[in-house]
Amino acid sequence: MKKRLLILGMIFTMAVSSAGCGSSSSDNAGKTEQPKQTATVQDSQKDTSNDSKSDNDKKDTKYKTADEITMDDLMSHDETPAEDFEFNDGRDDIIIDKYVGKDPIVVIPDEIDGKKVVGFESAFSLNNNIVAVKIGNNVQEVVKSAFSGCKQLKYVVMGDSVKTIGGGVFDGTNLQELVLNDGLQKVGSDDYTYYLIPPTSNWGMDLKIPESVTELHVSEFNLIGKVGSYAEQYANEHADAGVTFTAE
Repeated sequence: MKKRLLILGMIFTMAVSSAGCGSSSSDNAGKTEQPKQTATVQDSQKDTSNDSKSDNDKKDTKYKTADEITMDDLMSHDETPAEDFEFNDGRDDIIIDKYVGKDPIVVIPDEIDGKKVVGFESAFSLNNNIVAVKIGNNVQEVVKSAFSGCKQLKYVVMGDSVKTIGGGVFDGTNLQELVLNDGLQKVGSDDYTYYLIPPTSNWGMDLKIPESVTELHVSEFNLIGKVGSYAEQYANEHADAGVTFTAE
């Protein structure tokens, strides 16, 4: 009898264990697996600070300082865009009234909107920002005092068509190098007040004179030219004005 009761007890224990296991399996089967949570940032919530910074960097153009700019920088520079100038386009050609750009290097374009740029008058006078200027190839005259008071101006290159450079053009500048064009005829004014004179810090600076020049009114320059040229003759006659001559 005891043996029989022991066997029945074992059977009962096994049945309970089996029911427990089945319940666990059933609970797991009835559960739906939850998807993993992924953080999704809406476009409106994205951090656009980097994009904004990039745009600002593009707008905040960095220019070289006056001490860093060289003649090579001027010669390799792109033409200055039309929006950097004020001018009247109601005529067949264009005379620039004012330079309003921030770039210290200015390359006056030959044309704007298909119209020749033929002059710039006092567009740069008293501009303390410009350091280097290249004149456009359709400009024939650089008028009197055109760059006067441009304290940082160091380099100027004339365009191919310039015939006359007025007096006092570089008064109050820091002129260090001036490149004259073939075809130039007259430099300076016969009024001594408007002679072409370099800044006092650079008296005796070299100035190569093209053979086309037939009239000079300059002082304190070392003229460079061919032996027997008008430049040599002028230097000999104006030694008292600080003019010297070096044969090229």
